[in-house]
Amino acid sequence: MTQQQPESSSGLGGEHAEKLRRSYLNFRWPLFLLRPEEHTRPCLESGWSPIAAAAHIAYWDRYQLQRMQAAVNPEPGEPVPVPVETNDERAASESRSWEAVLAEADEAREALILFALSLSDEQIEAEYVDRGKSSRIVKQLLERMPQHVDEHAKEVHQYCFALERWGRARLFEFYRRHFNSLLDAITGLTEESCITVPVCGRWTVRDLLCHILAWDQFILELIKRWPDASMPELRAKGSGNGAVDGEDDFSQWMGEDVDSVNARLQGSRAELTMIEVLDGLATCHRRIIGRCRKLSDEELCTEVEYDRGESGNVVNLLVSMSAHTADHAAEIYAARAAGKLVPLRLKR
Repeated sequence: MTQQQPESSSGLGGEHAEKLRRSYLNFRWPLFLLRPEEHTRPCLESGWSPIAAAAHIAYWDRYQLQRMQAAVNPEPGEPVPVPVETNDERAASESRSWEAVLAEADEAREALILFALSLSDEQIEAEYVDRGKSSRIVKQLLERMPQHVDEHAKEVHQYCFALERWGRARLFEFYRRHFNSLLDAITGLTEESCITVPVCGRWTVRDLLCHILAWDQFILELIKRWPDASMPELRAKGSGNGAVDGEDDFSQWMGEDVDSVNARLQGSRAELTMIEVLDGLATCHRRIIGRCRKLSDEELCTEVEYDRGESGNVVNLLVSMSAHTADHAAEIYAARAAGKLVPLRLKR
């Protein structure tokens, strides 16, 4: 969903870079849920293992980058060779470690992103000679590579967020555990330090908690309507006034620019005290679990486009929000470890 994303440059290169970045993140982040024995298990719908899928993405990111580089900056010599080994053959022969494959995939996608950012609009739109034919090969491949990752991300999501893999009890416990970890992160901190000490850029602990609250409230509004919560319907119901408590208003979470969305969400909660923020978080968490318990297994598993270009089921929502909460809890823990935030019991 729309949360913090890296900045993009202007122009077509920036647009393509952002699509490359977002599509890869969508594939990459659920992989932390896999147990070691699942890395090499042929558990995906394609019959491949997760490590084979990651290696496949890395291979084609590197290969297509070489094609585009050769097209933009042709040099005398042999063209980029056409692969002779099939995708299934490469998948079957993958023998490297999980860490090595993921590192290669990360580096390959980052190289693609940097290449996109290096191009002018004219270079992206231009025709080049590739494999003896003239075409807009750079534009075509920049458009294709996010789609390619999305195809593999879909089967990763299908496996990682399958309800039968989790079970209802384990899913709700996972969500609860990350919320409790957030509360542990602020235990012992004074209200003054929570509202004055920057821990993430300019954001204080209170700012981080307001940010988490804002997106938890988004999840709650989705769950209230689930599975009738697809993006077109949400847009149609949004009244556009950004009211926090509006029953059918999703406009506060909508927007092209994620920084503007987060700024708007923060601004609408700027007057909340620490007590009000914590009460809101606890209430929202309790209501989300309560609503989810009332959903049938079929409803929990229903796929919905809940944000622009992002679809998933309730398992996906709860796990992704747990990860979001964990990321920001880690920032608070880091500030404590660095001595920026000192709990009362450690003060002398």
